[in-house]
Amino acid sequence: MVKAFMSQDSSDYYFKKAKKSIKTKADLAEYYFCKNARCTDYNVQDSSIYYGKIAAKMFLEIKEFNKYLYVLSNMGKTYIKQGRYDKAIEGYFTGMRVAEREKNEYWMQAFPQCIAIAYHDFEEYNKGVEYGKKALNRALTNKKATKFDIASSLNAIAINFDDWKKPDSALYYHFKVFKYIKGADTLKVGNTYNNIGNTLLKLKRFKESEKWINLAIKIAKIQYNGIADSHYYYENATNYNNLATIAYELKDYHKAEILFDSSYFYASRSESVEKLRDYYYSRYLFNKKRNNIAKALTFQEEYLKLRDSIFKKDRDANFGQLEAKYQNEKKEKELLKSKTKILEKENEIRSKNIQAIILAGVILGILIVSYLIYYRQKLKNKQQQQEFELKSAITKIETQNKLQEQRLQISRDLHDNIGSQLTFIISSVDNIKYAFDLQNAKLDTKLSTISTFAKSTIIELRDTIWAMNKSEISFEDLQSRIHNFIDKAKEAKEEIQFHFEIDSDLKNIAFTSLEGMNIYRTIQEAINNSIKYADASQIQLKIVPNGDSIAISVEDNGKGFDTENAALGNGIANMKKRITDVGGTLEIHSEIDKGTTVAITLPNQKT
Repeated sequence: MVKAFMSQDSSDYYFKKAKKSIKTKADLAEYYFCKNARCTDYNVQDSSIYYGKIAAKMFLEIKEFNKYLYVLSNMGKTYIKQGRYDKAIEGYFTGMRVAEREKNEYWMQAFPQCIAIAYHDFEEYNKGVEYGKKALNRALTNKKATKFDIASSLNAIAINFDDWKKPDSALYYHFKVFKYIKGADTLKVGNTYNNIGNTLLKLKRFKESEKWINLAIKIAKIQYNGIADSHYYYENATNYNNLATIAYELKDYHKAEILFDSSYFYASRSESVEKLRDYYYSRYLFNKKRNNIAKALTFQEEYLKLRDSIFKKDRDANFGQLEAKYQNEKKEKELLKSKTKILEKENEIRSKNIQAIILAGVILGILIVSYLIYYRQKLKNKQQQQEFELKSAITKIETQNKLQEQRLQISRDLHDNIGSQLTFIISSVDNIKYAFDLQNAKLDTKLSTISTFAKSTIIELRDTIWAMNKSEISFEDLQSRIHNFIDKAKEAKEEIQFHFEIDSDLKNIAFTSLEGMNIYRTIQEAINNSIKYADASQIQLKIVPNGDSIAISVEDNGKGFDTENAALGNGIANMKKRITDVGGTLEIHSEIDKGTTVAITLPNQKT
């Protein structure tokens, strides 16, 4: 079957010849495995997936796990070229589970590296770095790992740092490759040269970048020895795209046009969605820089088409589900392993106790008791296994019910215990004030402060209990809560006019109870700041849609402050932290004598 890879022209001949010699299911699986590998190498993408699925199924049936993992890796490469990153990473996580189960050290290192590359191409760079480091740790601790396994893991980490806009970290890991790869072996890591050039390009160190990229092109010619396969096209697509960018940054537009043509040539032949996407985006920037708006829009449209085909919301969600599934299965296996050890220990202790008793009996008694114990243990183990499977099946449902019961119990305890105690404190303080003729003004003020603080705490406690008793909070719920808060503020500050406006289309948008409480607390803090510090006569709260987001603003006409020089306290930091936790942003705009605006932007749950 090896002859099938001698050349593309002759491979069909040898495949036909090999098919006639197939005798067993293992032979047939091997045949489809080679077809998959050949189609992967020659970039015949649909066939690579087709043959890969057949081979994978057969290898599972005959328990040939190492070949099965190779097939998953091949299909993952093809899915990545197609931009189907969710399918690629699904296969990689499956492979990682099998590799861990079979204790296959090579694939336990290789699949985290593959996942790091997939996350990079999907622009989830933090995850890419995380799995790249897992791959590197595996490679460094596995005695059978090669220096090229280590270099590949370093490369996976570095490219994620590069596009994560952390060039110093990217260069650190790129140059670390040369600690392991030296001399003639550097010809086998040409992509490292281009990656260094790519990072230097982003740092606008154009001449240095050009030197590294030209070295990468020379290495590619030597490495592939004139055999232009998909890998060669893939690497050169990046090389020439970067050189074209350098040329137009140095204002050599004619040279840039020629280099872009080469970039497109290699990108289109690589059949990689990622490389075509990069080409269109660079072309868009180039024409934009030259003020060629029509061409810039054309290339931007092509870029957005490819990007939208990759970055769909359902794929983004699926990524998280796939990783969560892997982590949950891993935890369940560890839990089962732990329980098994406990059971084994218990059985060992029980067996020793029984043996001590049996030793005092006759041989016949020993045989009878031993048999009964064995039979009983067998039934018990079977029963325990059945109970475990049943418990695992209903655990998820029970967990949700228990969580809700706990939340309700906590809220009741807060209301009945802490709430009643605070009420008692308020009543006691007020009784002291009215029962005694206090001549000490400081003491009277202190008691009033305690009473006011306790009342405020009760209000905060009620807000917290209200949030805990809800599985989700809508803007309509927040509206009534905010109205109550504003009404109390009006009583305390009659000279301030409050205006509250919320768009009716937003009322049914819901958040989790934690998110809703964060939004409410932030609005409450913003209004309190205006009341306490702004000397304002008007405070306006608006909640309106703004494209794909929701805009919340708290605006006053007070004295304002200098945002550049003012020391912002913990209150502002807490507001920003709360909004960041719900996926939004918070900005403060203020001018002296012109008032202050707190602008909050939240993602729209409907989009």
